[in-house]
Amino acid sequence: MLNRRVLALCAVVVAVAAVGLSAPDVARAQRANPLIAQGQEQYDDLRFEEALQTLSAALVRAGNSQEQSRTIYRLLALTYYNLQRQEEAEGAWRSLLALNPDEQLTDVAPRVREFFTGVHTRWVAEGSPGVATRPPAPVTIGHRSPAQAERGTSVGLTATVDDPEHRVAHLVLAYRQGTAAVFRRVDTTPSAGGFRATIPGADVRPPLVEYYFEAVDAAGLPVGARGDVAAPLRIAVPAPGGGSILGKWWFWTIAAVVVAGAVVGTVLLVGGGGQDQRGTLVIQIR
Repeated sequence: MLNRRVLALCAVVVAVAAVGLSAPDVARAQRANPLIAQGQEQYDDLRFEEALQTLSAALVRAGNSQEQSRTIYRLLALTYYNLQRQEEAEGAWRSLLALNPDEQLTDVAPRVREFFTGVHTRWVAEGSPGVATRPPAPVTIGHRSPAQAERGTSVGLTATVDDPEHRVAHLVLAYRQGTAAVFRRVDTTPSAGGFRATIPGADVRPPLVEYYFEAVDAAGLPVGARGDVAAPLRIAVPAPGGGSILGKWWFWTIAAVVVAGAVVGTVLLVGGGGQDQRGTLVIQIR
């Protein structure tokens, strides 16, 4: 029986060759940002929804080099294409062209190459928009995570967005029950001074709920996050009669790792390039 690697070829993508970098270049990018390697593996295994979440997290992590950003945008473009989300695939490829106007795809099916060649042609005809002379100002998401929720009770969450260059088109909430499932994504709704979203009570079950916020632009690409697929925020959900899991050593051990990762990533994102520090975020667990 054909294995997954062969099936991946039948799905019109070739892992490293398809993203257009040499193997050493890709390896360097993956070592510097482990989420790239994770997203590549999920992509190769045809787990496109998981790859999309992982690569979105990789894109908004602070400190990506141009080489890393190129790798992420290529994988995102191909992932969106395989999910038949052509508008987002085009947006990711346009972002890649803004970094490298001569970008090309080789070793892919003719129809895939035709699609991205068409994107390139339209981009050039429009005057090659998006080529930036400086990095954009960071998007900062403000949010305070509740420490605990009652089983079966919906959880309302609020967030604010600091978006100096007005790049954000939507704020998305991604959540899951436990730690194994793929995150579900729902749009937030505007509220006084920010945005609101609700995790349904049916998904609030012991021992915990994980979630994060992601800001996306008009092309559907992530431009900021509060938490992410690799370092989500957590809400403890005690079992009936079992007491609060906030007293369990394993919850605090894992939570400490999550908090450290989220805080470091956010501080670097806000603090880079001499930007205003007003948006610096601190996760508080009470």
